[in-house]
Amino acid sequence: MPVADSKIIISPVLPRDFLTIARLEAAAFADDDFSAVAFGTQRTSDDALASRAASFGAESKPGENIRNMKAVALGFGGEEIVGFASWTFRIGRRGTDGDMRRAEETKAGDEKEKEGGKNTLGPGANLKFFEDSILKGDEHMERSTEGRDYAKLGVLIVSPQHQRKGIGALLLEDGLREADVQGLQVVLGASPEGIGLYRKYGFVDFEVMDLNLWEYEGGEGMGVARHVVMHRPSVLVPETR
Repeated sequence: MPVADSKIIISPVLPRDFLTIARLEAAAFADDDFSAVAFGTQRTSDDALASRAASFGAESKPGENIRNMKAVALGFGGEEIVGFASWTFRIGRRGTDGDMRRAEETKAGDEKEKEGGKNTLGPGANLKFFEDSILKGDEHMERSTEGRDYAKLGVLIVSPQHQRKGIGALLLEDGLREADVQGLQVVLGASPEGIGLYRKYGFVDFEVMDLNLWEYEGGEGMGVARHVVMHRPSVLVPETR
């Protein structure tokens, strides 16, 4: 169904969408070296897709609120999920005991993520690479927030057939509106392909992570993958009456 002949709407992801979203994500990153090393050669297997689908319904870490949204193309041919974004909102971190609470939440979340990492990432996943890239990136994001409340864009993907048509921007704007209403700063980890889009919306580089893929199992013969942690200051939007 051509997007040009469709209406795009943004709506919450439902449990029945989990497997579709997992397949869309696998297709979007099919030729990506970073994904190949992180998730292994089995990343498009039925077991891996089922594992990833289950992770969308997993319990949130302490102190987090997850908001998963999908972009749906509506047209005469029916409807099709053409994009997906997952946001995490951390609220209520201010206060005199904030530093201790943040440290406890971060430690508990990281331990939980490491313990269930292979199950969450699927069969063949490279947990060492996951720790050096995703978890280390999360630490940089946490540092960029300086202990204040924030929103984090975890995943933003668009179906390969519908990229460069403004769908990613719609998903990004949807989450930013929610963050701005709440006066939240926003953080994310960007691939080189996404940096241009994020800079248009006020994100700046906070930390550049260059990962030598050849140093990890499954990355033999590959080059360097750049992962950039980006930060956008809070923008408080006045309430309308």
